[in-house]
Amino acid sequence: MGKTNQFSIENSSATAISGAIPYKRTGYELDLSDDKQLDEIRDIFIVGSFTGLRYSDLSTLSPEHVDLENGNINLKQRKVHKAVVIQMIDYVPEILTKYNYDLPKIPSYTFNERVKELGQRAKLKQKIEVVRKKGKNREKKIFEKWKMISSHTCQRSFCTNMYLSGFPAEELMRISGHKSPVAFMRYIKVDNQQAARRLKELRAKLAK
Repeated sequence: MGKTNQFSIENSSATAISGAIPYKRTGYELDLSDDKQLDEIRDIFIVGSFTGLRYSDLSTLSPEHVDLENGNINLKQRKVHKAVVIQMIDYVPEILTKYNYDLPKIPSYTFNERVKELGQRAKLKQKIEVVRKKGKNREKKIFEKWKMISSHTCQRSFCTNMYLSGFPAEELMRISGHKSPVAFMRYIKVDNQQAARRLKELRAKLAK
């Protein structure tokens, strides 16, 4: 099994190690007309991945939070009680319009179970090595990425993808609601290939 296609996470819980999904792999192009609920879950997942909103905020998003004139979402995050302003980018305006700016209400346990089906259909098969410590012993298990997807993946994907694109971390924290750089950096999940590509891109810019 080649290490170049494997991402290792140590001493993390299964709910936290959701990793990040590249924007082109969020499942937008999938035909889910045969499964209304999975179609709704895909839409919620994409909105979360392009806004950085936690599932608790996605599940309560309503028309009153949407500023159509400026193309923003304005709300107070439930978990950290922090007011944020988030620009609606890429697929977000189209998806929110589809639901009249009131996303479907799906229980989090249902979302977390079925979003894995979405990942499987999107062929997210990257190998992830999970290492857990049990006393003095270390236990390793290998999972395909789709098995690790959960509601946490939305915000992690947003933070990681925007960070890799060069968006300043301090400005990202204003959007994500993280209060400290340490807490924010826990959400950045960069594998070896992503780090290598990022270095190559930065070197190319410096060479110009």
